Amino acid sequence: MPILAQPSEAPKASPAPREQSSSTYLHIETMVDPDDGQLCLLTAAETNLGDLRTASPARALGMVADARAQLDQIERLIHEYEAHDTLAAIIAEHDLKVEEWDTTDLDPCLRDRLDAWHWIENGEHVVVVPKGQDPIVRLNAITSLVNWLEQQGDQA
Repeated sequence: MPILAQPSEAPKASPAPREQSSSTYLHIETMVDPDDGQLCLLTAAETNLGDLRTASPARALGMVADARAQLDQIERLIHEYEAHDTLAAIIAEHDLKVEEWDTTDLDPCLRDRLDAWHWIENGEHVVVVPKGQDPIVRLNAITSLVNWLEQQGDQA
């Protein structure tokens, strides 16, 4: 079998996932100004409402867009955790040995198409993935590989 890439050093287990946190808060309200009786729009981005102030609709919509972007980051963080957690279960269930290899020396046409590759060595299923691969891409690649192996009748 041809060798597609060699590790730059001895393969190691995947590094511990990096710790991350994200939060967002947005408060919007309308109230009648007691001084002039006019309805006004108030916004705050601090949980204690310490920055509560009147705002234009454009400013409030900008704050909504910022909060939505933050919520997208929060959702991404949840999906990354889910991918990491699910992948660990798949690896354990199918008794896979996963190695991360540095693929930067590969031709870009090949490097950009390799999400995971597999072989059997001494009866052990070895799966190689690119170093630093997105956790969701890695989960999808290894899941596809396991499904393919099962279709082939080779229980991973």
